[in-house]
Amino acid sequence: MNRPIGIRSLSICFPEVIRTPEDSLHNFPDLITRVNSRKTRVSKSISTADMDIWSQEVAPYLSDPFRGNVERRVLGLQESPLTLEYRAAHEALQTAEMAAKDVELMIVASLYPGQIGPSNACYLAEQLGLCCPAWNLESTCSSALIALQNADALLQTATYKNVLVVVSHLGSQTVDEEDTLSWSMGDGAGAFVVDTLKPNQGILGTKIVPTTATSGAYSYELITNSQGQPQIFTRTGENAISLAETAVDFVRVCCEGAVAAAGVGLEQIDFFAFNTPTAWYTNVCTRALGIDGERTINLYPHYANIGPVSAIANLYHAAKLGKIRENDLVLVYTNGAAATAAATVMRWGDVKLGYSTTPIKVTLSDENIQHSAITNFSREKLLAVPPEARQQLLEKSMQQWLATTMEVSLTDLNPQARLTSYLDSLMALTFKSRVETDLAIRVPINQFFGENNIVQLAELLLSHLALVNLTSLSNEVEEREILSL
Repeated sequence: MNRPIGIRSLSICFPEVIRTPEDSLHNFPDLITRVNSRKTRVSKSISTADMDIWSQEVAPYLSDPFRGNVERRVLGLQESPLTLEYRAAHEALQTAEMAAKDVELMIVASLYPGQIGPSNACYLAEQLGLCCPAWNLESTCSSALIALQNADALLQTATYKNVLVVVSHLGSQTVDEEDTLSWSMGDGAGAFVVDTLKPNQGILGTKIVPTTATSGAYSYELITNSQGQPQIFTRTGENAISLAETAVDFVRVCCEGAVAAAGVGLEQIDFFAFNTPTAWYTNVCTRALGIDGERTINLYPHYANIGPVSAIANLYHAAKLGKIRENDLVLVYTNGAAATAAATVMRWGDVKLGYSTTPIKVTLSDENIQHSAITNFSREKLLAVPPEARQQLLEKSMQQWLATTMEVSLTDLNPQARLTSYLDSLMALTFKSRVETDLAIRVPINQFFGENNIVQLAELLLSHLALVNLTSLSNEVEEREILSL
């Protein structure tokens, strides 16, 4: 029988410097009008229904160049990942009423530790005055849950009596400020003590799967910065589309597997904590699982993408707001690109919360999203007009979709201009999903990039439709012949 192992105390720490979209517009006024042309691999065959969920939740954010971010925290001149980790860890120990000598093991997950070489476990242990082993562990955005699983396993076997887990994310320092990816990257740290809880509390079930399908979603480059020091830069990779393709499947497999392992159902979960790498990710997860959005929280507008810290921050704020209470069933889900996706079901204990955190200045109602009314163009409507009129109708329909989504005038769109003049990888993915849904055909993603324009895309789509109709007619004739025989 498993021992009641779970989270005893929880704290988060964020930098004091806050960046807003207005700051980016002021510092890089030309960046807002620049569209990065990105190459993307051809999409594999995936569930259209799954992609519909993603595309529908992305749509309201497409006209917002900052994709729903309102503010994010970034390191100040006197701060580092190590300083944030120390403050979070020190606070987690204080609230648990533990001294440094009481800690038996520390696991540290520093996603982008701030230096080339080993991560921060050794340095943090020295600053905290620990005398116990300290390990580095990393599984991108799933690092916190992977560390929790390791801690649980070690406590179940009585190898250690407690474990201090510390997680940090240094996102702002690993992206080029003139790359729009920087608008979604924030910094922060979190820590929690794993210990024995009351009977029937703690971790009840976990499901972890590999996310090798998302390998190449991000690329990493070693550069020399302005101070002459080596630095790793993160960029959007050629396989970025895989993050959308696999999102629904991963959350279902992990969450359904975790509740099964815990012996409960999704309907019994009191609160869901999802990591939030984008503004719409929480909505994708709630729709994929068919749950009420009131049973979760979305902190992306406040923090942007804070990687593995996201799950800890969501738990912290949910508990602070009274959304999680002692003995509630809580499910935590995280998805780490090119690493692991994980879900853990736990019965919440009497978790002591840290006290010092950067106050949130905005409310959820401040999310900068636009719910534009987008006119659908259907396959039936297209085939109802004479063949010679279909090209013009399809071109006009696609132009209207782009104009509405981008919130520009139709006259601002040139059908002869390359699609990459208007579409980044996210817009292309959403446009592709809209075309496939409305016309009921499959279109390779590479048709939305390269030298193609709206005119050429319309020609390609009409050729696809003609082939589909010809195949359908052939099948109908064959069926009639079989019936007559």
